[in-house]
Amino acid sequence: MPDHSMPYDLTRLRRLLPRVTACGALAMGLLTTLAACSGGESASMEFAPACPITHIPSEAADYYLYNGKGTGFGDLVARASIVKLEGECSAGGPKDLKTRVVLHITVERGPASSTEMLNIPWFIAVMHGDRIVNKHIFRHTVTFPANLATFDTTSKVVTIDLPIPPRNVDSDYRFEVGFQLSPRQLEYNQTHLKRANYQAY
Repeated sequence: MPDHSMPYDLTRLRRLLPRVTACGALAMGLLTTLAACSGGESASMEFAPACPITHIPSEAADYYLYNGKGTGFGDLVARASIVKLEGECSAGGPKDLKTRVVLHITVERGPASSTEMLNIPWFIAVMHGDRIVNKHIFRHTVTFPANLATFDTTSKVVTIDLPIPPRNVDSDYRFEVGFQLSPRQLEYNQTHLKRANYQAY
């Protein structure tokens, strides 16, 4: 997808924008499925706040990398697919909603691969209504395991602070999440791929 990275206390304007950070910790044990939105209660909150709606565009849910000679199977360097999105919401204060997000990805090594590592770019875009108010691109680096053509991997935890009061009702903010694609990769997905099959909250 075109550069959708999302993807502040210096000025009043910047205080109104969401903050996005990536944590180095692994997601294991940190997050619960956002469908439940459990956990994250603070001393001032007796409920788990509602999480922003998250959308994964189907054309950005798959990442195909070819060697530049063609788009046949023999030209495939790697393929990655988003299979699940997890996270949790909590109150960071009376006017601060914290959302932590982690991406689960399945990676397939293609016959044209000539390296042991792969950098997979992905993005989170913060939407307010129909407007992108913030975006950040992350790079998830994987090392191909020996004797495994396909494997699962998990991104770092990304923390998004929204300048809105935590409530148990939906807000006007939502997230768009997907792979950061080149124009050629996006066109390929739009014309060749079936609708993505993934889990999101």
